[in-house]
Amino acid sequence: FSLPFLIASTLFPNHQSPSKVNGRVLGFVGLIASILQGSIVRRLPPLVIIKAGVLSCATAFFMLARVNSMGALYGAAALLAVTSATVVTGLNSLGSFEANENNRGEVLGALRSWGQLGRALGPLVFCSLFWWAGREVAYTIGGTCMLGVVALTFGLLKSPKPSTSANAINGHPKKALS
Repeated sequence: FSLPFLIASTLFPNHQSPSKVNGRVLGFVGLIASILQGSIVRRLPPLVIIKAGVLSCATAFFMLARVNSMGALYGAAALLAVTSATVVTGLNSLGSFEANENNRGEVLGALRSWGQLGRALGPLVFCSLFWWAGREVAYTIGGTCMLGVVALTFGLLKSPKPSTSANAINGHPKKALS
């Protein structure tokens, strides 16, 4: 659910410039996500970054259910930036490692399709819940659902098997240039 809308309409409706707050929070999220993606996300194993991302998301949702200050809002935004920087990148890497060379495109396409479905249905369901039950209930339910995702991530996802090639790059064998 949109942080700018949350800031402008429910958390700080009387703020003299909610657009300024929105811009600062979204800029903060973008800056943290880009720093993380450009530094540690590319260096850590995909499963580690996926776990970090889903834990960050669950924590941020529980924080957003109760946030009532700018400091808490920025804390939740930082956790959402971690989620933004890690989960999709990690899932794509993990899917790429798990797929065979002959069906890698199919596997990655399926992952992207499921991701798009989630991006379409998630806001629709969450916004309905937000307006029907309120911010606290909606984010608490969202955080609880994310705890289910955390359990699935920690329980079902496995690290990719290491490549048997001594000349492997990121788990994939090096190919000779023709």
